Amino acid sequence: MKSQNEMVLAHLEHYGDINPRTALKEYGIMRLGARIYDLRASLGQNRIRTQKVTKKNRFGKNTTFANYILKCH
Repeated sequence: MKSQNEMVLAHLEHYGDINPRTALKEYGIMRLGARIYDLRASLGQNRIRTQKVTKKNRFGKNTTFANYILKCH
């Protein structure tokens, strides 16, 4: 069975990006930021970029979340 870090890295390599909702829905990962921290420590700080995204939630209020993007070599 893959670790959470391995699942996040595989997702990033396949799709290019991941956000907390996808991490929870697809992999049951509740602390995506912690997994990204671990991956940055092992891959290098510059390999994963954080993009802040603002969208309306189901109540019509703006909410901001992180979208993590794997940079190419």
